[in-house]
Amino acid sequence: MNMLAKLKNNYSLRGLYFLYKEYLGIRTRSFGYIADNVTITPPLLIEKPNNVFLGPNIGLGPHAHISAINAKFICKGHCAIAERFTVHTGNHARVVGMYVTDITEANKPKGYDKDVLIEEDVWIGADVTLLSGVTIGRGTTVAAGAVVTKPMPPYCVCGGVPAKFIKFYWTIDQILEHESKLYSEEDRYTREQLERIFAEYIPNNFASRKS
Repeated sequence: MNMLAKLKNNYSLRGLYFLYKEYLGIRTRSFGYIADNVTITPPLLIEKPNNVFLGPNIGLGPHAHISAINAKFICKGHCAIAERFTVHTGNHARVVGMYVTDITEANKPKGYDKDVLIEEDVWIGADVTLLSGVTIGRGTTVAAGAVVTKPMPPYCVCGGVPAKFIKFYWTIDQILEHESKLYSEEDRYTREQLERIFAEYIPNNFASRKS
């Protein structure tokens, strides 16, 4: 057994290493981007911090684990993220003739890793996990304990394992009013865009209200 393997199998040294990484190893210069007014509460474990991009006015609770080894994690800003938040931009692969423990990032087939994106004004409850390729729409609330495996629309409440759309918590008029106070005109959703989104997620109810 070589020296590196001995170190990896020494539980005391591994414990000290991860203790350092989670409590003392946060170096803002190692991030892909981090705004000045981001609040991070340790412990925090980030794998490949240069693939992590954090916009302004983000609060990240303790015990977060962000794995962004081969794809990016982007949080645009003005988001509140509760404790025990987990992000995985990658997926495990299965390869014929190989044990799963022998599959590494170097020999894993391509296409298993995708960016994870959180839009602005998102609230994420405790113990939420975001998996590869997920986008959380602007203004969305993700319920505690959710495991999000697919994109979620803006201004919705979603939750569950796997997470599902539950409802839009505002009417279109309320969303338009909200956005008029926060975003420039070119960055706002239009009524037509919101109507298309509502019709996709609540087609029967929305159609009856329109008629």
